[in-house]
Amino acid sequence: MPSPCQWVRGVLAAYLAGEMTPSTARAVRRHLAHCQACRAHARLLEESWRLLDEAPAAPVRSGFTGRMMARIVEEKELQALEARLRPHRLRRQIVSSVLGLAAGLVLGFAMYGWTGFVRAPNSPVECEVSRNVTFLEDMDLLDEVAVIEAMDRLKGGPLPGDGA
Repeated sequence: MPSPCQWVRGVLAAYLAGEMTPSTARAVRRHLAHCQACRAHARLLEESWRLLDEAPAAPVRSGFTGRMMARIVEEKELQALEARLRPHRLRRQIVSSVLGLAAGLVLGFAMYGWTGFVRAPNSPVECEVSRNVTFLEDMDLLDEVAVIEAMDRLKGGPLPGDGA
């Protein structure tokens, strides 16, 4: 909830223009009677309006009002057209999404069919390799251990299992 000063400053322009209900104007008046900062803000706003009133008005080019009114009518017509097209746009987005999903599924099934299903090993060698895959993976780990041991030997450090 805004503080009283925030509220008064938010409605100050309407208060100074006399565009408030009497009860709201009384509340603003009471606050201004007790708050020096808000009174200063009101004086600043009134002074700004006075300076704007005294400033010379820029000349308006001929046909300005007609062009402005035509632009307003054009904007209203565009908003009405957009409102009429909005359901069609949503329909297009849904259709596009469904078609994209379908294309993705078709492509996925095509790629799966092209690469082939996982098949059972055919030859005895393939059978032996598939049974010993974990052994082959462990061989990679053993190679890494051998590299680490060789590095330790080069550095002159103790080797694992040396009992040192």
